[in-house]
Amino acid sequence: MERNDAVLEKAEQALEAYLHGQGLRCTPERNAILEAVFMTDGNFTPDMLLEEMTERQNFRVSRATVYNNLTIFEQAGLVKRLLHEGKIKYTLGWHENCNVSLVCSGCGQVTEVQNKRIDKLVHEMKLRRFQMTGYSLQIFGLCSKCSQALRRRMKQKKNRQNK
Repeated sequence: MERNDAVLEKAEQALEAYLHGQGLRCTPERNAILEAVFMTDGNFTPDMLLEEMTERQNFRVSRATVYNNLTIFEQAGLVKRLLHEGKIKYTLGWHENCNVSLVCSGCGQVTEVQNKRIDKLVHEMKLRRFQMTGYSLQIFGLCSKCSQALRRRMKQKKNRQNK
């Protein structure tokens, strides 16, 4: 999925500022991995990202480089790590550094939502000796598809017990 170039450019600038602050270099590999992250649609594993880069983009990086850079991207707030069915997955986590994510516990789908009331509450918080640069809120539950599937299973189970 193609992402907005302006959003990718802002993310690149945010990464560059983070790397500079940490005394790290901005490398072609980091930029290529970040671009691949922004090209993904939905959740991804490091191996999926590696496959995307080697097969579709013809850019070879080591598995360790992908894992290490995802850790850096997570620390910079560009991606979010999720634990789904015992596996670590990532999702794009950078939306002007203020976001609310709905995370389905069934399928792992992550939906970003805008909520002005939450945004206002967070920004009005009085934080002592702390300068907020952004926030991320994850709300866990079931998406409509998983919720319907659960209701069907419960109904089937109830019908079997009544026979």
